[in-house]
Amino acid sequence: MVPRLFDALNELQRGGGLRLYDFRGYSIVGYNSMPNMAPFLVGSDAADLAAALSSAAKEAPTIWADFKRHGARTFLLEEIHDGCADLAQGGTSSASKYFHGRASAANAPDHAPWQIFCQPELRPCCDDPASILRPGRRQCIGGVDLHAHLLDYTRRFWEGHPPQQRLMGLVNLMTAHEHFMTRLGILDTDLPPFLQGLAHRLRSDTALLIISDHGTHGVWYNDFAIGQAEHRQPAFLLSLPERFAAANPAGDGALRRNQARRLTSFDVHATLQHLAAWPTMPRPSLEATSLFVDLSPNRTC
Repeated sequence: MVPRLFDALNELQRGGGLRLYDFRGYSIVGYNSMPNMAPFLVGSDAADLAAALSSAAKEAPTIWADFKRHGARTFLLEEIHDGCADLAQGGTSSASKYFHGRASAANAPDHAPWQIFCQPELRPCCDDPASILRPGRRQCIGGVDLHAHLLDYTRRFWEGHPPQQRLMGLVNLMTAHEHFMTRLGILDTDLPPFLQGLAHRLRSDTALLIISDHGTHGVWYNDFAIGQAEHRQPAFLLSLPERFAAANPAGDGALRRNQARRLTSFDVHATLQHLAAWPTMPRPSLEATSLFVDLSPNRTC
């Protein structure tokens, strides 16, 4: 559904300096966002995360903490469609709201620009007809699509730091979270120039993960087998500087082979931990192994 994005990534790879991996065996571990975001962000399932954050210590070691320990500046930027009235509740709809006020400062990102969505001037969906965040509407601020503002923040964050400063950011775009899948084409128009603007960093010192927590949701064909299959098999692509891949041939070979093997957000978390502490690899577990080493070809769901 984003053909221009795939074309842009392949064009960057053909131009040299970048290695692209497409993990066709990536699968969800639960239904909807939080069951899949929790393993991605903290390496544990949603129930264990809830228990950790409700404990007296309120500690849940996040992937931001891993990068911060190794000198990175971090940020979290998510589209929040349904307001922030549920910040203090246990069943919030997004990772940013879930961690807010629960995780310690050491486990929180350095920058939390997602909080702009908590301003009263930005009316939440989905029962306010005047809200720009209603699914199915083109979401514009000052004549610019909302996702373009978020991508521009990411670009400026990267450009605003010297190359020697380690950076880690998570941008969660909700453009595909609407029933008619029309706005995804608008995002597909803006992603290629965003990637081209960061091409020099992608070729030199930056890993890029393009990943969905789950596939299509809330679309009429989710009632049928094809829609259910799409929900279970979201997209996951990774790009690395070619010189990094060439300098680590064992890891590159494992990444190539793992493209065809079953993996989940637990493995993605372990891979991010590996990148944060490179070349030190996190200890493999039953649920999680860094993708820089071979997964079992016999893995099942």
